[in-house]
Amino acid sequence: MISLEATATVVQHILLVDDEDDCNFVTKLILKKAGFTGKLTCFTSATEALVYMRNDGDKPDLMFVDINMPAVDGFQFLTTCEEEGLLPNGCTSVVMFSSSNRQVDLDRALAFRSVVGYVEKALSVESFERVVNDHIRSRSN
Repeated sequence: MISLEATATVVQHILLVDDEDDCNFVTKLILKKAGFTGKLTCFTSATEALVYMRNDGDKPDLMFVDINMPAVDGFQFLTTCEEEGLLPNGCTSVVMFSSSNRQVDLDRALAFRSVVGYVEKALSVESFERVVNDHIRSRSN
């Protein structure tokens, strides 16, 4: 697995898109426990996250996207991002983040060009380390 020092240099900005405040709180705690000290940007709606992606030059290294959200779900969000050329962008690895363990959701998530992984909620230190390793592998291809 990757060291804490390597995590700090490889992952400096994480974008979290999840409508559940409790999940966001737990994710923040786990990231801190895993040694993440970079920038964390959180949105509780995919619509707000889309505005950010369209207008902000600070592209995240990792993006955790919940599947089941009101109004615009994670799949619709990623479809729009890929259609508009916002993703893939050469630096952001997208991880679908869901309480669902249904194979159909996993298959649909991994069909997106920008998605490098799928994590069941709640995030753990081990799953975060796995995501960082997947990010490193995807950047070296």
